[in-house]
Amino acid sequence: MRITRREMTFCLAGGGVLLALLYYLIVISPAAARRETLLGYIHKKEAALSAMIRLRDERERLRADKTRAEKLLAARGTKFTLLSFLEGVSRKVGVDDRILYMKPLTFPEQPGPLRPAGIEMKLDRISTRQLVNLLYRIECSGKLLNIRRIKIHRTSGRDRPLLKVTLQVNTYLHG
Repeated sequence: MRITRREMTFCLAGGGVLLALLYYLIVISPAAARRETLLGYIHKKEAALSAMIRLRDERERLRADKTRAEKLLAARGTKFTLLSFLEGVSRKVGVDDRILYMKPLTFPEQPGPLRPAGIEMKLDRISTRQLVNLLYRIECSGKLLNIRRIKIHRTSGRDRPLLKVTLQVNTYLHG
């Protein structure tokens, strides 16, 4: 049995297609799959790297905030008491005669050298201007104080509205 030239051409073409298919299945397809796997791995690592950079920046910001807070605490001195400070600020603002009460707040024990401290303060019949002045002097005192909670109720005055205010002032103390 003789193979004709035409049959030989078909056999060679079929063999070429078979070789090309085997080359694709053995070499190109696994390489493409490996490339996709590696690209996915690279994207995951890039996302992890950007998260690490973001966390590093946040850690540096927190470290700077901690240093600034420690400086503020050191500048405040060891004899600082929140109660006497708030009484002094109230006197400067002119609302010391409007204080109904000032009571210390209790906090759960926390590990570390700093412990939270707070005062709840209730004032009656103060003007909006006095309230703003009081809040400004507390928040911007440089004593590491913050107003945690505030309740403001409007009361009627003779010629202008007055306010009844309850606020909590918090800070940290050494010890």
